[in-house]
Amino acid sequence: MLGVFLFYALVAAAVTWPLLRDARSLIASDIGDPILNTSILVWNATVTPLTAAWWNAPHFFPATGVVAFTENLLGLYPLASPLYWATGNPVLSYNLTLFLMWPLSGLAVYLLVRALTAWEAAAVVAGLAFAFSPMRAVALPHIQTMATFGVPLCLVALHGYLRDGRWPWLLLFGLAWVHQGFANGYYILYGGLIVGLWLLYFGSTSAARRALLPMVVTGVVASLPLVPMLLRYRALHVEAGARRSLEEIGYFSAGPQSWWEVGELSRLWHALLPAGKDNLFPGLAAVALLLVAVVAWRVRRTGSEGHAPGGWPPWTTGRVVLAGLPALSAAAVAWVLWQGPINTALGPVPLKLRQLDRALLLLGLSGGWLLWTTPAFRRALAERRPSLFYGVGIVLFGVLACGPVLRVHGQVVLDPAPYGWLMHLPGFDELRVPTQIKMIGLLCLSVTAGLALASCRPADPRRARMVAGLAAAVVVLDGWLLPVPMAHPQVLWPGVEPAGQTTPLLELPLGPDFDGGATLRAAIHRRRVMNGISGYDPPHYAALREGLAVHDPALLAAVATLGPMDVVVDGAADADGAIGRYVMAGSGVTRIGGDGVRTLYRLPQASAPPSLGPALPLADVRAVREPELARLMHDGDPETGWTDVSPKADGWIVLDLGAEQDVGGLTLSMGRAFFDFPRRLAIDTSLDGEAWASAWEGPGFAPTFLGFIRSPRNAELRFGFDGRPARYLRVRRLDRASPAWHVAEVQVHAPGAAPAAAR
Repeated sequence: MLGVFLFYALVAAAVTWPLLRDARSLIASDIGDPILNTSILVWNATVTPLTAAWWNAPHFFPATGVVAFTENLLGLYPLASPLYWATGNPVLSYNLTLFLMWPLSGLAVYLLVRALTAWEAAAVVAGLAFAFSPMRAVALPHIQTMATFGVPLCLVALHGYLRDGRWPWLLLFGLAWVHQGFANGYYILYGGLIVGLWLLYFGSTSAARRALLPMVVTGVVASLPLVPMLLRYRALHVEAGARRSLEEIGYFSAGPQSWWEVGELSRLWHALLPAGKDNLFPGLAAVALLLVAVVAWRVRRTGSEGHAPGGWPPWTTGRVVLAGLPALSAAAVAWVLWQGPINTALGPVPLKLRQLDRALLLLGLSGGWLLWTTPAFRRALAERRPSLFYGVGIVLFGVLACGPVLRVHGQVVLDPAPYGWLMHLPGFDELRVPTQIKMIGLLCLSVTAGLALASCRPADPRRARMVAGLAAAVVVLDGWLLPVPMAHPQVLWPGVEPAGQTTPLLELPLGPDFDGGATLRAAIHRRRVMNGISGYDPPHYAALREGLAVHDPALLAAVATLGPMDVVVDGAADADGAIGRYVMAGSGVTRIGGDGVRTLYRLPQASAPPSLGPALPLADVRAVREPELARLMHDGDPETGWTDVSPKADGWIVLDLGAEQDVGGLTLSMGRAFFDFPRRLAIDTSLDGEAWASAWEGPGFAPTFLGFIRSPRNAELRFGFDGRPARYLRVRRLDRASPAWHVAEVQVHAPGAAPAAAR
């Protein structure tokens, strides 16, 4: 086994060159997700996992529990932490951990196929197919996706226990399951799906039933260590209002074309196939092995049993008719998947097929009956042959990767798709990227390819070695990469961010192109930073990022209300000095240091905005668009509300107090619509609804930022102005930049103790 691991490591060193050569100073792929994952591994290695301190990683100040905003990678702790302890180099420890994903993935599938076939060479080829598929290169920036070798190890253990009933297999199953659950949260569900299907398929025979209970109990017991982590994740997500929208999940779903799209790192295929959003092309080598095995099987059967391949009944007229139904259904499904809905005519007969549900139902019923009448299929099912299980898995997980709604050329052809059924189960609606299930499909493809190669093993040992060697070479060539890109990470800035201090930091520019470095630096020097990068952003982050980008003075003042803040301006990204001037224009800001490239400023604490007076009763609310939904703005339910999706800068709502009152402020609650705030708005007052006077006008970034800081689940945007008599208030959106304007609840306030001056 060690020899096989070393063989895979040698191949990986060549395929991923120059990863190992530059591992000490450069980071594989880019400075986005790889830097985030490096910071996670450093945090795990330096803070006791699962403690209160560990959950509160130092980025995204002042948010708490930010570890739950993304994967925690604890499953990689036994690999990455010793490397960091030994080297003290976060980039080197990350690169070496990433590199190990190739040989460990290959070894896991090698062990699985070796347990299923007597030919070790076929197991070696299957491991190569899983570790070096072109599909895997697309996951290069995401070490958590690469770290899926726990799933095949679970299946190795289950096959082993089913075969001989020895308890060490149960121990391996439990350890592999715990590792995979902590390494990648997606595969608690996706891995659990294939394990559950395995138990149903292999454990449903009378001979296997005695082994079924110990395997199920082991799975349950092994899941217990994951439960506290999952409950904590859920609690923190609820507290932060973090959830995935159906549109977001749909965007990260595959389409039929995804299987012919390839990543730009594929040396062999990138010039022949298009790159796309998903790039799920698995390579042709494993597929070719399956086709060769099918042809060889039919030839052998035909030669030994006459003209009819073994296991297939004679093709009678009735059987031809029966076979025609699934053939026509399959042709219709294939046409819709590649060309879109059918809307044509055959002479006077109209032919229309917009949704695939009926065609798939007919295909399933007629095709299932055709298979059931085939003795070869019934024997394979009765004997629970692995080739049938993993072969069906290729199709099943390929379909699931298409997400909850299947679209072709932008048109819906299946709603809900099978993945949509899974979303009714707990947890599946929290997974943003259904295409992550691709690794389970690739696992099934690789195992089936190994079994197919074993079925074609020549009797002559010399020819067998030649066949295996050729297959291995073709698989490696299929997945060979162009030189792996290596990026320059800026790890520490000790001149402007010395360790040992407690004042929080804000690094400018703030945004996705810069926040990875800030996140990694925070994990090392332990100071809280407002910057951050993760799977989820905290609710206040959109307003913070956009307000700083347009140099809104009110936003910087709002940041100062959180306490004294050190602001670091990266001169390499501030060539004209505009960011530095923006910071220095803040009230009481002083320059306190620099390192020649970056400048350090101190932002003193500012007083909190004045409080608003008590809420006044509302008689009526009107809106420019969707007027029938305006009532939802004062129904007491923050989960409902009114939304203006028009791109025009003319949205308004009018609030009627029913009688003249002294007013001094307004609160607009946003619910969980983190992005749907007005970038600029105005508030007007009126006594008669005809003549209007301006009460407040300005950017919406600061009120939105503070609103989500105060209440992440239901931001209250507070606007104070000089007290005045009014019966009506009009709120106008003045910008075109807002994707939408959402108001969950609205309140008008009496004047507070110290009303703010209008801006």
